[in-house]
Amino acid sequence: MRPPSRPGSATLGPSGATPAPECTSAVISLAALLAAAVTLYQLTRPGSLFGTSADVAVYLGGSVRLVHGVLPYRDFVFVQPPGFVLLATPFAFLSELTGTRDALAVLRLCTPLLAAASVVLVGRLVRHRGFAATLIACGVMALFPAQLYALHSVLLEPVLELFCLVGAVVIFEGDGMSGPRRILAAGLVFGFAGTIKVSAVLPVLMVAALCLPEVRRRLLPFAGGVLAGFAIPALPFLIASPGAFMRDVVRTQIARIPSGARVPLPARLGDLTGASAFASGDAVAIAVVAVLAGLVVCALVASRRWPTRLEWFALGSTVLVSVAQLLPAQYYPHYAALVTPFLGVLLGLCVAAIPSAGVTRLTAPALAGAVVVALLVNQVSHLNTETSPDVVVAVDSVIPEGGCVTSDAPRNLVTTDRFVSSRPGCTNMTDPNGTALALGNTAEAAAVWRSAFAHVDYVIVEAPVTTWPIDPVATAYVADNFRLVRSSGLLIYVRRGVAAGRPAG
Repeated sequence: MRPPSRPGSATLGPSGATPAPECTSAVISLAALLAAAVTLYQLTRPGSLFGTSADVAVYLGGSVRLVHGVLPYRDFVFVQPPGFVLLATPFAFLSELTGTRDALAVLRLCTPLLAAASVVLVGRLVRHRGFAATLIACGVMALFPAQLYALHSVLLEPVLELFCLVGAVVIFEGDGMSGPRRILAAGLVFGFAGTIKVSAVLPVLMVAALCLPEVRRRLLPFAGGVLAGFAIPALPFLIASPGAFMRDVVRTQIARIPSGARVPLPARLGDLTGASAFASGDAVAIAVVAVLAGLVVCALVASRRWPTRLEWFALGSTVLVSVAQLLPAQYYPHYAALVTPFLGVLLGLCVAAIPSAGVTRLTAPALAGAVVVALLVNQVSHLNTETSPDVVVAVDSVIPEGGCVTSDAPRNLVTTDRFVSSRPGCTNMTDPNGTALALGNTAEAAAVWRSAFAHVDYVIVEAPVTTWPIDPVATAYVADNFRLVRSSGLLIYVRRGVAAGRPAG
């Protein structure tokens, strides 16, 4: 067998020559621009910039509460680690000047930069493998359907991937691993990724396995960095309310795994392979999985050596993340976005590992280009049909600025500048869905819901309050003490005796 490449050395391309740096640099730059352009184009669709955003409204809302001195976990339920809340604090401070509606729009306008940065980092990981590897890895990172969906909705996966990619770029030199100091630094970055979403543990486990058997030189620095990277930002919240932190971040996530109702396997495979974006998605997904498996096998056979550490990282992370998508009963399409960088790197490395000569040397770049073009055409055609409702007119017609409001969907508050009330003592509830998940049908949950409804004057809902799966006493309180003033589309309840509508002048 041919020995693996020396760590830090350039791996020869299929032609046997070291790839020209200017070619791979051009590919990375163009792919990054393409990713930014497509992500920006998504924001030009009707209602996208100021329209409803589900999860990001909760995350920005958590940051707004934080800058007002209200702590996640201790003062309100928040079912994710605190990393994104901390990252979003500049936008929360901005909302003090502009309101949450415009602050959310500025946050969304940062997503093209996030998309471009991820492409650049993926390119850095594979550029030493040549033009074809760089083209396909960057193309997948720029245009993978689940990734674009997650970027458009400003979900946690793209931010999590960014920190995992930074950690990977720090820890890998070519196909090998760097020294203890850089491994420690990479551990810090991976640890902070875990404060964004706990699924960061999957690539962390893969890197930890690659640090073996050099425990003192590699594993201990990496593990120490991961621990510090997670503990430093998370420890203040854990100290402030250890029980609530563990309940929200750990127990609530574990509770999502078992359930009687499961999203079907073909739907998950469709998202993981990008086939859901095409017609006949189930058949395409199976075909894509077969092709991917065959490509990996061909690359392993053709290389005639053990995989390098970078190859193990890409393969192991892709498998771990993909398998993790199949475990929880609760599943959403954006979960599949987490596989994007690892799948892109894996495909690029596999293409580079299969030797070609003469005319066939152009086959890999041609196929890679065809895949990128197909993804681009499909995404643009899909985006042309997208719209997002903007509820600001409906809310403005009923609720005055500074009114004390709660909603089953925080997006209806954040995107209309109704998340922060000018009245002291208004509710701190930030994530109603997370509150229901974390507290269940307990006495504590009933007290939280009753307190929220007792303090507000307005309730915005997307389904009648009587249908909510929460404490029946709380819903009965709304029925007895509020009147429904808007009954089509978005439903708005107003406390009896409180005026509805914006004040004149």
